[in-house]
Amino acid sequence: MKNILFSLLILLVGCTNSPAPSKKATKKDSHIKHKAVSNNAEANPWIVGSYAAKPGESEGRKYVKFETDGSFSDSTRSNDYLHAVIFVDKINAGIFLHELKKSGPVEKFAGPVHISLSNSDGKELHMTSTRGWNKSGGILIERNNSDYSQFRIFLLKSKGPVNVLIRDKDSTVYQFDINASGFSDAFSKV
Repeated sequence: MKNILFSLLILLVGCTNSPAPSKKATKKDSHIKHKAVSNNAEANPWIVGSYAAKPGESEGRKYVKFETDGSFSDSTRSNDYLHAVIFVDKINAGIFLHELKKSGPVEKFAGPVHISLSNSDGKELHMTSTRGWNKSGGILIERNNSDYSQFRIFLLKSKGPVNVLIRDKDSTVYQFDINASGFSDAFSKV
């Protein structure tokens, strides 16, 4: 019994009074962190989520989401910071643009926006959207002219980066890349 109590006492003292890390331990820790960062780069950039459930539903509709950074230019600014978020579900797709900072408000558009996508195979897709995602802003990829289907199929057939260029009626230009790798796998879970 005394041996057990003595062992527990040594364990408690050892856990609370750990020595300061040596320089070798610091180098080893930073090396381990570096490996973790490289493993994250291999993870699917598309996140599967679900919207809030509507009354009477047990689960909300599922979607896939991708976030990226890019740039925008207008008559007063050139190549300023842009954060873009893309949502795709089985019914709609939406693009949300945040100028200057990630936490900024979603951009609202008063008129049509022209969207051009080009993939690494040299294929292009051109669409026009005249509707916002909701009153707060965003761009709804509409079902008119089968734009939603074309957008979804374009992402499913693309590999690697897809360059996106969006122009509004005021000649503001938004540019960013969508990583199409992993989209097919993530969308199959929706």
